[in-house]
Amino acid sequence: MWKCLLLITWCTLVGCIVPAQVFALRPFVTTDADVVETNQIEIELGLFGLHERKQAGTDELTLEVPGIRFNYGLPWDSEIVLETVGELIDNEYAGSLGIKEKQFASTAGFYKKVWWRAESGSWTPNFATETGAVFPTEKGTSGLGCEGTGIFSWYLKNLTCHMTLGGGTTTEEFGDGRRGLFIYGVILDVPVPQYKKLHLVAEYSGEKVESSILDHQILGGFVWEGPKEIEYDIAGFTGLNRESVDWGMTMGITFFIGKTEKDGGL
Repeated sequence: MWKCLLLITWCTLVGCIVPAQVFALRPFVTTDADVVETNQIEIELGLFGLHERKQAGTDELTLEVPGIRFNYGLPWDSEIVLETVGELIDNEYAGSLGIKEKQFASTAGFYKKVWWRAESGSWTPNFATETGAVFPTEKGTSGLGCEGTGIFSWYLKNLTCHMTLGGGTTTEEFGDGRRGLFIYGVILDVPVPQYKKLHLVAEYSGEKVESSILDHQILGGFVWEGPKEIEYDIAGFTGLNRESVDWGMTMGITFFIGKTEKDGGL
């Protein structure tokens, strides 16, 4: 119950905040209905990540170094997204880390397109879609998976909110063939009144594989808009059932390459 209360706590902060600004989407699982400007590059770099999954006997501890999401702005309010994360896994963790497996996980390529932009402060959301392929780089996977999501973003006076809904197919092979996948998530962003460049952030996200138990988690953390358009983030997360990770943390930075249109172009 206390885990669910964390998400509710962020919502109660709405009455004491200032107008929100758009910033990059680390450290979240899901994303927003926005893209980088044409010919601009955005790098979301996960410097360090760690999570533990309880299981029968010894537990599984995973160190994530590094994680990267590459976004390149295209014409027509769209972008190309490439992402992966390096994992060092100890699947027999008993108090001291001993690497048993190495792999790249969550390796995918997407095309993201914003179809509708609303005025800031409007109750009408931005709307975007993100579609692409998931590559079988993890142990026990084979063949391409696919994912497609619809994303809604509200940039209100007192709150920024992003909601993702979508689905696809898994890269894991089951006895009865490949299975369907349902994906969802909600992100909340609350700037701190006294420190406008510091944001309190939270996310509830989930993934439901066909004929499997729901895997869902809650995340809470901070994002700081630093100098030179570099953003720093740190967050912790916890699973909400036995199919989810027991606990984890992540930290990273986001930076841009290439001038924006307001700076005079490239």
